[in-house]
Amino acid sequence: MDDPGFDFSVLSEFRDRMAEGDRADRLLAVMVERLAEAGLVKRRGRQRTDSTHVLAAVRRLDRIELVGETLRAALEELAASDEEWVSALVTEEWARRYGRPVRYDRLPRETKEREQYALRVGEDGMRLFQALIAPDTPARLRRLPQVEVLRQVWVQQYWFDEHDALRWRGPKQTRDRQSRRHTARRTTSSGAAAEGRPDPATARVPWSSVEIVSPHDPQARFSHKPGKAEWSATRTTRPRPATTACPT
Repeated sequence: MDDPGFDFSVLSEFRDRMAEGDRADRLLAVMVERLAEAGLVKRRGRQRTDSTHVLAAVRRLDRIELVGETLRAALEELAASDEEWVSALVTEEWARRYGRPVRYDRLPRETKEREQYALRVGEDGMRLFQALIAPDTPARLRRLPQVEVLRQVWVQQYWFDEHDALRWRGPKQTRDRQSRRHTARRTTSSGAAAEGRPDPATARVPWSSVEIVSPHDPQARFSHKPGKAEWSATRTTRPRPATTACPT
């Protein structure tokens, strides 16, 4: 019971000794030799070195839940920072719509009604953006983290058509993959080579590697193994933020 236990300096000293000369490389060579003898790796072959997925501690949201909850989270952070400014903007309808967490069981069921709800949320978000860029709005409000998340989500989920009307982006094409973008399709039945794989229009949501799936963890990304498992994993590096000031 009186054992002081493992001291952090032991590991530090071990690392220092391993860094001397080529000790680390020699140890790795011994490990590879043992693994090859056991048939776990091939000699002079390639081996995957993927790290373990860091699962995001967030509930998975569909796209309509995402935009509603993102706007609610931004309003909540703005209220905590400047309640007077937010109170002058929020209407009774907004209070009913974003006064509590947005959940699937409180959303419309019909497809058309859900699209109308998504556009209504999008218009509310654009109204908030207009208020934020007003000359008399404190600049610190535009720099709040949830406001930046809101901006990126709106760029990813909405766009303006040629008539400057706000539109809801279409889903990704399930057969289109970023890794296959520049590969040709198989030849057609007539023997002619088909054109390259489909290129998503600007009106479609971005790839899963950049698409935000939760305002509560902007680094989380959707991943899946078709037919096996789906999960949301947190990126270990921060993605490059969108540069567009508003949805286009």
